[in-house]
Amino acid sequence: MIERSLSEIAKMIGGEISDEKYTDLKIKGISTDSRTIQDGNLYIPLIGEVFDGRLFIKECEDKGAIAFLADHDCKIKNNISIPYIRVEDTLKALQDLARAYRTELKDTKVIGITGSNGKTTTKDLLYEVLKEKYKVQKTIGNLNNEIGVPKTILSLEEDTDIAIVEMGTDSFGDISLTTSISKPDIAIITNIGDSHLENLKTKEGILKAKMEIVEGLSPEGYFIYNGDDPTMKKEISTYEVKQKIISFGEEDENDFVVKASGDNRGKVSFTHDGETYTIPLLGSHNIYNGGVTVLVSSLLGLSNNQIKKGLSEVTPANNRSRMIEFDGFDVLDDCYKSNPQSLRSGLETTKLLGGYDSKILVLGDMLELGETENDLHYEVGREIDPKDIDYCLFFGSLSKHMYEGALENFSKDRIYHFTSKNDLIDKLKSLITKSSLVFVKGSHGMHMEEIIESISKLKL
Repeated sequence: MIERSLSEIAKMIGGEISDEKYTDLKIKGISTDSRTIQDGNLYIPLIGEVFDGRLFIKECEDKGAIAFLADHDCKIKNNISIPYIRVEDTLKALQDLARAYRTELKDTKVIGITGSNGKTTTKDLLYEVLKEKYKVQKTIGNLNNEIGVPKTILSLEEDTDIAIVEMGTDSFGDISLTTSISKPDIAIITNIGDSHLENLKTKEGILKAKMEIVEGLSPEGYFIYNGDDPTMKKEISTYEVKQKIISFGEEDENDFVVKASGDNRGKVSFTHDGETYTIPLLGSHNIYNGGVTVLVSSLLGLSNNQIKKGLSEVTPANNRSRMIEFDGFDVLDDCYKSNPQSLRSGLETTKLLGGYDSKILVLGDMLELGETENDLHYEVGREIDPKDIDYCLFFGSLSKHMYEGALENFSKDRIYHFTSKNDLIDKLKSLITKSSLVFVKGSHGMHMEEIIESISKLKL
């Protein structure tokens, strides 16, 4: 984590210390949340539409913060005794501090990852593999926005060899900001899907927003992208990228070609140049996540044995293509997010998993898809094959269109739509039998994990 004197911090963000006698006070790390304050932290109170971090300054002092940032109109209460640095805007100061700190980490290489799907899995795969040789840190959880990326950078130890930084986007300019802070040496775009169409309108718009990652890329860096992705394949030549470019994918025209060699229960295998790599994760989409991991790890000097060992130690994150074994039935938990691309991949995984007497889909709304959201739900519903799936349960107002699409192929006694989660759970419990597989997926805002929790104690 960042460790600097208060005067050094003030210089890095262009602020003014409240009392010069504290110039040599040593800051050890930062926090923007009163719940996570550690001894020696600099507290950075952020102000949003529904929260005001300035209300918790005294609480943070009591918990061990030794200084804080104060924006231009922050009134300092008499009961606060720790020093502060006066700045115009605390969020901008957080970002400026991270940007300055990143510049000082001259020996740390940063891998920046963005894309519609696969960012977190690729981040986790890279972390497990690269730590076979290097000291590695990564984005914790989903801290991939204008607040999370600066916090990730400021959490880096000064002797970190490689930092893996996830970058998300909702609007144009988001990644332009975070890439200017993280200054990646390697920039990766995993794919272009349908998420964030609400703001970015088209897949071409999504690509334009993702390509902002190149703005902060080191001149000697690598830009790596999914060459099988239809949007990237069509549009990438319209972008001027001066750094080294490497495409990856299953199609032979890519620079780094991987080929599927198996998708067994709980594992995915693929080959590159005669070498076979296996990941203990579900879903053929992980061939891409694994492939780019092998590519980057090779660029950074890891041996095949190191790469294979690291890949073998990966574990699925909660709510991301995770198989859970319950009493007589299994749940494929993929509740973290949903869009047409990732849902189709999940449906393919469900189809390929064998050894079950019945397969049940539980699908919630896919959010943030923009003006065509109804059509996108309908199309995915229409593509569900009744030969592969026994029952479909849909939850949410948008999923009604998925239900209507599924009606083209399913009889009404095999598909159901619900506006009440409790009603859905009751129906699901009646359908689960010994050796059932239940696939649960929906956008994060639908809280589909509540359904899994409700059936977790079911006894068959």
